[in-house]
Parts: sequence; C-alpha cells; structure tokens
Amino acid sequence: MKTLFLTNVYPIPERPWEGATVKLQAEGLRKAGVQVDVLHLDRTESGQSIYLTAYPKIKKAFLGGRHDLLHVQFGGVQALLGALVAGPRCVITFHGTDLHGGLPKTMWESASYKIGVICSKLAIAMAGASIAVSKNLLEGLPKRLRKKMKILPTGVDYEHFSPMDKTKARILKRLKTNCVYILFSDNNKDPVKRRDLAEKAVSLLKKDIPNARLLVLSHVPFDEIPLFINAADALLVTSDKEGSPNIVKEALACNLPIVSVAVGDVPDMIAGVKNCRIVPREPRIIKKALGEIIYANARSDGREKKRTIIDNKKICERIIDLYNEVLA
Repeated sequence: MKTLFLTNVYPIPERPWEGATVKLQAEGLRKAGVQVDVLHLDRTESGQSIYLTAYPKIKKAFLGGRHDLLHVQFGGVQALLGALVAGPRCVITFHGTDLHGGLPKTMWESASYKIGVICSKLAIAMAGASIAVSKNLLEGLPKRLRKKMKILPTGVDYEHFSPMDKTKARILKRLKTNCVYILFSDNNKDPVKRRDLAEKAVSLLKKDIPNARLLVLSHVPFDEIPLFINAADALLVTSDKEGSPNIVKEALACNLPIVSVAVGDVPDMIAGVKNCRIVPREPRIIKKALGEIIYANARSDGREKKRTIIDNKKICERIIDLYNEVLA
C-alpha cells in the first residue's frame, strides 16, 4: 500500500516542533508496512497564497507517484484540494480549528476560519473517509457528514514518551530541584490557551507553596519534550477550545498528573486516571486541585490505563484498517 501524506505543518530544521504528530504517524505507518511519501505545503513560510498553486502540485505528486491513497493532515482549503484530486481515495484527518473554527481575533481571521470550515465540510462530502481527533469536533457538522467521520486521536510514541526520575530530568534541563513546576504548553502564544488563567491559578498557589513555578513549553524541540514532562509536578490545561491536545496524551504516557478544564477530549482522556482532575475555569478551584496533587506527591497511572487509546502503534493499526475499508 502506498500513501501520500498532504500536510501544511511538518517538522523542518527551522521549526522542529511544528507538525511532530504528523511525522510520528507517518513513521508509525511505515513501520507497519505502509509506504508513505509526504507533500508539505509550508503555510507558515508562504502564507495562504501557497494554496493558489497547490492543486497541480498535489495532482502531480499523487498521480505521478502512483499512490493508492491521499491522506490529508488538517482540513480547510488543502483538504478540499486533496478531495478534488483523489476523490473516494482521499482520507482526511481534522485536528481542531479546521472544523470548530477557533477563536478569531480579527475580521480577517474570522473570514479565513469560516472559509476553512466550509472547505472542510465540502471535502468530507467528497472524500472516501474522514477522521476527527475528538468527538467534540463533530458538533457543527450536519448529520449526513457526521456519519462519515471516524473518531481517532493522534498517537504518542511510547518509546520516546516514558516515565523517568524527576530529579534526573530536572538536572538534564537545568531546572531547580527544589521547586514545584506546573507545566503549561503554549507554542504560539495563542490567547485560546488562556495562559492568563494559568498564571492567576499558579499565583494563588504560590501563597501556599512559595516555590511553585509555571513552566511554559514554547517551541521546544520534540526530542526534549519528555524531559520537561518528567521534570514537572503536574500539567495544567486552561484552553477555551481544543481538539485532542497532544501534550495531554504525552503527559499520560509519562504518568504526569493533569489538571484541566473540560475542553476537547481531555475529560475522556483522563477519565479513571489517578491524580488527574477536571476543573471549572475558576483560578481558586484550579489552585486547589493543583495543591491536592502536589501534596499527594504521587504520579498518575495513565500510561498503562490509556495505552490502547493513545499508543501510536495502536492508532496506526486502526488507520490501516480504515485505509483497507476505503480501498475496498
């Protein structure tokens, strides 16, 4: 089986953190025996104008490479172009704003998101199969399109993300061994992540635990993320909107306790996992939950409890099953 990945985010030397989960899925499929090529439309470098000349590039790569399937990673305009090229041999994975539209800050962003969502819906109707990384992404879709969707989160490399000694991880990252670190992921300083809420909660926490610190992950190379996760005492998620945040699944794989608001698929992901909490968007309640976890001084049991759901090997097996359904 030969598949072409079409994606607008993919790790490059200048931005090694971008699209790491897409690369991980491609590598996982290759290990499972699928031949995977990648066509990267670098939207970060070229902007939206890259789509103006993308159709012939996609067509040439797909047909010229004699691929069985075109797998589009992220929806919007590129998903529609992919569906126009491959039709029923197109599989699309939607990750978040490509279906729920995000929280635009300007009129231009609002128009861009709306166009992207319209293109996503058209693409679903034309494609052979579509994947949403979490069920909340289906809320704005008509019933006839929801029926075509599979729910399948992105996976975690269980060899790369695994528990290790907290002190050792801190020494390797040159962090203080006597501090309490609350991990927070904010790659693009996006207001939707609600860093302001996280900072308020940790500020309150400092009144009880003076050595508490908010440890912000931003543009960290993929290889270094497990060290920061293992160096932390808890992960905090305060976003207004999410699909299936990778940092949550990576934290589960490392047995890091999690405090999160009810966003995306996080409530389902941490359900039944020890030392994890779902909290309202209220700084004092968030602070209380963080304090309880810190005083408990114990890790979670997410790694084994959620393995069948988040291990990249398991995810890739299910994707191959979907590929076979589409080809059949």
